[in-house]
Amino acid sequence: MDVALCNDKDWLQSQEAFSIYASCMYQPTYDAFKNRMKSYESDASVMIYVCTENGVRIGILVLQTSCEEAEIMGIAVSDHFRKRGIGRRMILQVMEQERFKCMKAQTDDDAIGFYRSCGFRDEMTIVEYPDGKSVRYNCILQLED
Repeated sequence: MDVALCNDKDWLQSQEAFSIYASCMYQPTYDAFKNRMKSYESDASVMIYVCTENGVRIGILVLQTSCEEAEIMGIAVSDHFRKRGIGRRMILQVMEQERFKCMKAQTDDDAIGFYRSCGFRDEMTIVEYPDGKSVRYNCILQLED
């Protein structure tokens, strides 16, 4: 398994990339995905990593970075490769190679188990949206010195 920064902007706009990343989007559409990727690409603080296994792209990790910290904007693994620890290995590998001391994420009930299994501590909060209240979790993973 290899995790590296993605410099292939054409691939990041592809149906293949969308098929991987859509699972971490709210009401995903291909157009919304392409717009999000364009926004990420134009932001110098955003880093997009792609995970490959045997030459096949199987995961995407998008981070907003500042100094020695990163916030997960999105993480997704291809349907056929889920439940194998790939997401956890992507996070830990990127933390190590970029020397991030802290990684943060915000998630919901559907993904909190994943973050907890990766070692993130979390704090529950209630967020009010126009269509009602929602439970969210602010998660943090800190590497020990």
